[in-house]
Amino acid sequence: MIKPKISVVAPAYNEVGNLPEFIKKTAAALKNITLDFEIIIIDDGSTDDSWAVLEKLKNNYLQLKAIRLRRRCGQTAALMAGFNQAKGEIVVVLDADLQQDPKDIKKLITPILKGEADVVSGRRQKRQHSFFIKLIASVERWLNRIFLGIKLYDTAVSPNAYKKETLADLNLYGEMHRFLVPILSWRGYRIIEVPVSHFPRISGKSKYRATKAVGGFLDLLIVKFWQDYSSRPIRLFGSIGLLLIALGSILGIEEAIRKLVFHLSIYNRTLPLLAAFLAIVGIQFLILGILADIMVRIYYQNKPEDIVESIIE
Repeated sequence: MIKPKISVVAPAYNEVGNLPEFIKKTAAALKNITLDFEIIIIDDGSTDDSWAVLEKLKNNYLQLKAIRLRRRCGQTAALMAGFNQAKGEIVVVLDADLQQDPKDIKKLITPILKGEADVVSGRRQKRQHSFFIKLIASVERWLNRIFLGIKLYDTAVSPNAYKKETLADLNLYGEMHRFLVPILSWRGYRIIEVPVSHFPRISGKSKYRATKAVGGFLDLLIVKFWQDYSSRPIRLFGSIGLLLIALGSILGIEEAIRKLVFHLSIYNRTLPLLAAFLAIVGIQFLILGILADIMVRIYYQNKPEDIVESIIE
């Protein structure tokens, strides 16, 4: 079996206590698979000594590549920076917090090497997270099933393995990294799940916040829009427009009948005006939101922000 080059991509924010052990374990796991690999750590604007530690670790690990972002840009931007630098034919995404086992890399890449899958999603066993995070994960899983039709149990971006070509032409922003697997499924790639280990955090604090869940839900709506209407938005907006026109026509006919047939006054009736006003304002806000997102998407496609400050190779 030909063993292609493997790129491990791991975003890190204030993980100074975990980085040395993570890189040590990851390098050891990869050496048992192939000697052709690289470990890419993306320092997402850490405020601790993470970058200084990475500079020192580079002396011991020639396969280490470190990317430093100018500020904290979030996991989506960090992953995109890592994907853009990855040279491997298989890209494995891990978290640098040691809650995932680098030994599972072999389990993740095996279905790809056998030609059984394009993406392998790690299904974390006995997740060592708080009740709140588990609850949010359950809600996200349910929403993914309802909105995107994804039946995978664990759709997190890591620990996963991807054929490099599956990551081509991606333009993710916001919290859309959480929907990478659903997006790739939508594109027609073969995705399977394998069980992987999950450990409690030893050092540092979780970076997950409730506000990310809200932002993630809004991003889910955008993903759903692009999935269903990116090539045919007229079906969505046309349907809404026709519905509003129909409702307006019904109200107008009803008011005309009151005036012309029954000779009743309509001057003091504010409900039809209020309904029309709310409908118009609502549709304006909806269209404005979609157009704004399209503009942001076009901006990121054509003029990506230079967020990388420096790279150690």
